[in-house]
Amino acid sequence: MRYWMLLLSLLFGVSATAQQRVSFSDALEMMLERNKAISSAQHSVDATYREYRATQGLRMPTADLVGCYTLMQHNVDIDLGGAKGVITESLEGLIKGGVSDGVITPTIASFLTNGLSPLMGTDWRYTLQNRHFGFVGATVTMPIYLGGRIDIANRVAKLNIDGAQIGLNGVTATLVTELVERYYGVILAREVAAVKEFVVRGVEQHLCDAEAMEEQGVVAHSEVLYLQYKLSEVERDYSDAQSKLQIAERGLRTTLQSEDSITPNDNMFVVYDVYNIDYYRDNALNLNSIIGAVENAKQLSVEGVNLARSAFMPEIVAMGGASIYSYNLSDMLPRWAVGVGVSMPLFGGLSKQEQYRASKSVERSISEMSDKVREDILLLVDKEYYTLQNTLLNISSSERSIAFAESYYTMALEGFREGVTPSSELMDARIALAASEVVYLDAVYNYMLSLARLLELSGLSDDFMGYVSRGVIVDINSIIDL
Repeated sequence: MRYWMLLLSLLFGVSATAQQRVSFSDALEMMLERNKAISSAQHSVDATYREYRATQGLRMPTADLVGCYTLMQHNVDIDLGGAKGVITESLEGLIKGGVSDGVITPTIASFLTNGLSPLMGTDWRYTLQNRHFGFVGATVTMPIYLGGRIDIANRVAKLNIDGAQIGLNGVTATLVTELVERYYGVILAREVAAVKEFVVRGVEQHLCDAEAMEEQGVVAHSEVLYLQYKLSEVERDYSDAQSKLQIAERGLRTTLQSEDSITPNDNMFVVYDVYNIDYYRDNALNLNSIIGAVENAKQLSVEGVNLARSAFMPEIVAMGGASIYSYNLSDMLPRWAVGVGVSMPLFGGLSKQEQYRASKSVERSISEMSDKVREDILLLVDKEYYTLQNTLLNISSSERSIAFAESYYTMALEGFREGVTPSSELMDARIALAASEVVYLDAVYNYMLSLARLLELSGLSDDFMGYVSRGVIVDINSIIDL
């Protein structure tokens, strides 16, 4: 029961400035809603989804409204002046021949000559297009076959969505591990500070008793000096523990993107019945974000090869256009037109061939890297799993260490009360007990952190709350009772 009053006093001092007391589940929800890294990854997912929607429009026709006004150097004309001279001479010859042959009378010949004179006197120019003109029209283009590039673009867009989602899952898993580290890190720092403060109070009390006993001549002055030295040591340790607590609290606020003080409301825990290592290995192969990202890159490299191959294929496009409004536009020009265009690449300076070879090399590179990444991730899973098992052994060992230190401190306390144990030995026993308690708390914290890392590597960070619900609550007062 020795910790309850001390923990209550410490928590009371913290709660004076605390604004929020949260459980781990509440902290997890806050992080998912507020953390900027998750928000940034979510925006990336949204962006890739919009890009996918954009690629779907590549199959549809495109329509454009166009317009222009043009001023040329001069009109576009056809000059028939040369033909006019020939026709004039021919008509005059016919009239004169008709008069001489008596076919027509001179009166009729005069009438014909006077009638043709205005026609022959005009400028025989025809304007095909006025020098200034304008029009407003619409054009429509419809892709028929582009060498498969539209299908490739759609598949790449889908893969980009998957890649962005994998990135979001990876960021979330990393932040869950970070939250475990910082949330329970505050709890660890708080309890360690409580242990350190209890030691300070105990040394202060023993120093007070030793000074009184020195006045009575029961203990030597060296014992008082030793306790003063120990007091300075434990006060320094307590000050360091308080600094670490403040840093841990600041780190938790950063993860939760909160300006208010956050006080964890849960306790540390231990789950003794974790699954077999094969369970985590199998899930890592299917759910690990790093493996998923590499597999996604591998599929993108395949599409890169397909895209490079499509550059050798022809393109077929249907097109059409129509004039909606015109100004001074020649009537000889058509007002609408439709057609089909075909483009077949023949030679491009070998750039397409080299691009195709480069894409094949990238595909082989990523494929080989994928195998290594899978092996490395499985190795990390194995390492973290056995680290988790070792932390369980450390917890069991530290529990026995606490029991031994408690027994030794009890014996030293009884000896001190009987006057056979010096105060220096009693203080060493008390400090040793506190050190074993800190080792126990560190072992439990390292277990939880190792568990979070194992779940992250296995792609199972979402399952951490399940371990919280079935974990055994760690209460140091159940290990010691002084």
